[in-house]
Amino acid sequence: MTKQTTGLAAFTTRKTTVSSDLTSATHTTSPTERRRGKGEVVALTVRLTRAEWERVHQLAVSEGTSIQQLALKGLSKVFTEKGLPGIAK
Repeated sequence: MTKQTTGLAAFTTRKTTVSSDLTSATHTTSPTERRRGKGEVVALTVRLTRAEWERVHQLAVSEGTSIQQLALKGLSKVFTEKGLPGIAK
């Protein structure tokens, strides 16, 4: 009888399935292999309250820009304040 892995270990171990004739095994993706964020452009989700979103949206409209550009400017500023190169816009 095989003990089933639970908790955090269940997400970090390599899973193996054995075929019915017990001669070959198929391995799933290793926990260190990245599945997301491989492309040239990566999507990022930011969660805001409705009131915060309304403020950000109003600022973007009044500045004639997008929330995306505001976020890039803000992140770039944080990088430069830390002495690192800013984000290219």
